[in-house]
Amino acid sequence: MNAHEGETTYIENNISVITNDGAWCWFADPRAIRNVNAETGSDKTYIGYIDVAGNIQALQYDNTTNEQDQVLVRAGFQADDHNNPTFLILPDGRIMIFYSEHSTTPYFYYRITSTPDDIKTLGSEKTIDTKGYGNTTYPSAFILADKPEYFYLLWRGINWSPTIARFKLPDQNGDVVFDRIPKQIVDARNDYSETGKRPYAKYVSDGKNKIFMTFTYTHPDDSIPNSLYFSYLDINTFTLHDAQGNMLADVNKEPLKLTNEENDPSYLIDRRLDMRNWNWDLALDKEGQPVTLFVRVNKEKDSHHYYYAKWTGSSWRLTELADAGRWFHLNERKECCYSGGMILDHANPSTVYMSKPVEGQHGSIFEILKCDIAEDGSITNLIPITKNSAKNNVRPFVVRNASPDDRYYLIWMHGDYYYWDHSQGKLGYTTGLRTLSN
Repeated sequence: MNAHEGETTYIENNISVITNDGAWCWFADPRAIRNVNAETGSDKTYIGYIDVAGNIQALQYDNTTNEQDQVLVRAGFQADDHNNPTFLILPDGRIMIFYSEHSTTPYFYYRITSTPDDIKTLGSEKTIDTKGYGNTTYPSAFILADKPEYFYLLWRGINWSPTIARFKLPDQNGDVVFDRIPKQIVDARNDYSETGKRPYAKYVSDGKNKIFMTFTYTHPDDSIPNSLYFSYLDINTFTLHDAQGNMLADVNKEPLKLTNEENDPSYLIDRRLDMRNWNWDLALDKEGQPVTLFVRVNKEKDSHHYYYAKWTGSSWRLTELADAGRWFHLNERKECCYSGGMILDHANPSTVYMSKPVEGQHGSIFEILKCDIAEDGSITNLIPITKNSAKNNVRPFVVRNASPDDRYYLIWMHGDYYYWDHSQGKLGYTTGLRTLSN
């Protein structure tokens, strides 16, 4: 089935269209995930996005039968690409889908399938009330082996900062309750009356007892320099640690205070006095060492450069990946720190996909390129994924747990992107989603 009635899925230059109307942000994950259920024998891929009308959409693809289904998760939601849905696979095989508005209400919305593996059986919409703990944006959820009876939800919440809460797993009716109330993880304010600082975070877990994160001092528009940090949260103690394991803060008591002047190399990934940093992805290599992608944006915001950083055990080794041009969208008045974007293959984080401007038949267009990072940090195997495109290709995402030969592995936005908001007369995203065809 196609993403919207009347669309025709086609293949051109080994690329196929998922939908001509869809978008996502890069701070709420996983946006797409493959799940192989050993108990039921199911092997399916789930892809989420939001369309320009504000409809929360999900696609389900059966990797065994090639059957594909489109599910409308929520109609007429806030038309904002920050609100793309994210997925959590529960231990009993049910699928949980989260979504929230863009920092305008203190609610998470979620739906859970009534049967394992099948999002066509989504139950009724339910809410998680975060009143008193900030509004909600960017849900990312994890289940960890040390505490398998809980799930952890992280988002931008208290004081516009990274926030975590622990919940008991949903019961058979899909209801959840707090086990640990929301806690602010980091705090960039100079004093407790200050507002406006908003650290941006990316998360990944080791599947056992740690949630790793990179985070900025604030939004890159608001500060130069804008430092980029790393830490991990021990879910058994709710303490925050640097890459060497040293404790930075006891989140039970108070968040980690940021000054934008830190220089500890096991805590600070990058800080340049004349640059604005923004984080794009975070993964763990086969040895459990963190690997991250970030961009440096200059003072004028018209020069973006991509970087790959890997923790070696004693320091962060940085590799400059590419000159990423400038912002990719057609609205030049706002969001000039919006790069074309990058993503790691989390199963093999030496592989990077990135969007950068390339001269082609239609002028300078953002294209998707792939490269590998060797053990010494050098770039190898740089190849184009798209070429001679008529419109921009941006915000790539590698489907979690997928392989390069899967039907859905690499997905990206394609089109004339204008803005993240399509409401109250604003001209919004106008993009679709495309994928490699195998």
